[in-house]
Amino acid sequence: MGGRSSLENEIICRFVFPERPGALMKFLDAFSPRWNISLFHYRAQGEVGANVLVGIQVPKSEMDEFMRRADQLGYQYTIESDNEAFQLLMQ
Repeated sequence: MGGRSSLENEIICRFVFPERPGALMKFLDAFSPRWNISLFHYRAQGEVGANVLVGIQVPKSEMDEFMRRADQLGYQYTIESDNEAFQLLMQ
């Protein structure tokens, strides 16, 4: 992982990207340049898709919009920032 960072308003999410052309561009179009992507770790899972751990700086006042865009993207995702296991890993 590389250690802990303390970026302002950073949330950590896990997305499952489909294995098809244009999946990354669709993701970037949904979130960038609106919010800063501070972390991007891609791990292929074969034909099923790819697990992508993403850090995105989203002010609390914009979380509703972020969630709306994430839902519209259509990729499976989970916000990991409050996950206890993730918190332990990052200490």
